Amino acid sequence: MNLPSAAFDGPVPFGQRYGLLRPLATGGMAEIYLARQNAMAGFEKDIVIKRLKPELAADPRIVEMFLDEARIGAQLNHPNIVHVYDVDEEGGVPYIAMEYIVGEELNELCRRGLAHERFLPLPHAVELIRQAAAGMGYFHAKRGPGPADHPHAGPPLAIVHCDISPTNLLVTEDGFLKIIDFGIARAADQRAREEGTIPGKLSYMSPEQAGRGVVDHRSDIFSLGVVLYEITVGKRLFKGPAQEVVRRLIAAEIEPPTFAKRDFPGALEGIIMRALERHPENRYQSAYDLADDLEGFLRDARLTSGPVRIARYLDELAEAAGGFRRPELISEREQARADEELDFDDQMFDGYRAADEEPPSDWDEFQQPDAEVAAALGLELEQLRLMRTPVPHRDGDVIRLPLQAPVEASPTASASEESVPIIVAPPLAPEVAPATSLASSSSSATAPPPTTLGPAPPAAAARAQFLPWLILGTCAGIAIGILVSLLL
Repeated sequence: MNLPSAAFDGPVPFGQRYGLLRPLATGGMAEIYLARQNAMAGFEKDIVIKRLKPELAADPRIVEMFLDEARIGAQLNHPNIVHVYDVDEEGGVPYIAMEYIVGEELNELCRRGLAHERFLPLPHAVELIRQAAAGMGYFHAKRGPGPADHPHAGPPLAIVHCDISPTNLLVTEDGFLKIIDFGIARAADQRAREEGTIPGKLSYMSPEQAGRGVVDHRSDIFSLGVVLYEITVGKRLFKGPAQEVVRRLIAAEIEPPTFAKRDFPGALEGIIMRALERHPENRYQSAYDLADDLEGFLRDARLTSGPVRIARYLDELAEAAGGFRRPELISEREQARADEELDFDDQMFDGYRAADEEPPSDWDEFQQPDAEVAAALGLELEQLRLMRTPVPHRDGDVIRLPLQAPVEASPTASASEESVPIIVAPPLAPEVAPATSLASSSSSATAPPPTTLGPAPPAAAARAQFLPWLILGTCAGIAIGILVSLLL
């Protein structure tokens, strides 16, 4: 896969069906690209390619884990779960083709709302977690193929996500929530793994996960309970030094929401605290039950939400940032300027508002140093970093195209002959669409750095710094020689 030295200006062929458009993210295990699938009769579809890092392709354990994600995703078909389309390999490196989601991570949505003093309204927060719980209930209950006369009587797949957090919950521009990144998920048909070795994000672990114990589907319910607490109360729940967070998680030291916000609805507090019970047997035993209780709360409290209303809220945030609202989502009531009190999207609901003394950074993702997290969990540092969620590329990042070959198969040619640096395009402006995200991306600040060209080597840098002085010295020598010849 050779490219000319000119700037990249078109899709890079990948496999037999795809063309890579631009890099999206890099994580501990994988690289993620926006790609386009082409077929007959002018068929085109934007997708996401998640490719195992070439340097890891020689490790059969990591390859198997990567393929486990593909196998799990291929069996799931639910509106609140990212769709997997294909799995294959290119140049000896496996990849997954999956749904391209236009939207943003839940934590970014909360941070953006806080910045514009329009934090995620309470009904929307509850509705989004209801959608997440519905998707979670689906994959928790998923079974393998059964007999023809009883197709739903197959063996349980026992899927556990193990990494539920705001960065793995995407909100689409149309107001739907998607669960992404099954990279460290577990299932019954996987190759056996050592218990307690696969971490999630520290601040969203269940007590049994933080204690490196045996986890089941109820661990995911605890993690989703942490997210529900944070986006309805408006502050992080487990935040601080890694050792202290692990201690608090194992002990499940949690202040009820009314301690932070006195007018917090009692019925919703009961739902949250049940999801956050220390012992799994005291939590919700099914994510479907959690989804049902959240729907009942909205109904009984006469709070209204849904994908269309959430989409309108996203447009309001875009407008607050200097963008424009989509005309098709402006309600007839708004257009007629009639009965403003009944216009849902013109009101600030009883969601979280930052108090004057509260700094906006209170919501910011707090990341403990990797070394501290690894020590607190009793893990090897490299093992922890390997499992980090991919980090989106930012404007100005550089990545090599064409893709690097596996280490064992790498040619001996120089990097300049193999690849062309590609500058990542800036994200879409607010007036065009909400922030563009992907099927398996995250904004975790502690992930390994993306694959970049980086600064020049020390020797090259030294030569570059010495060159101007060399030129100046040469010119001075010539001038002195001319002057001496004139004097003689």
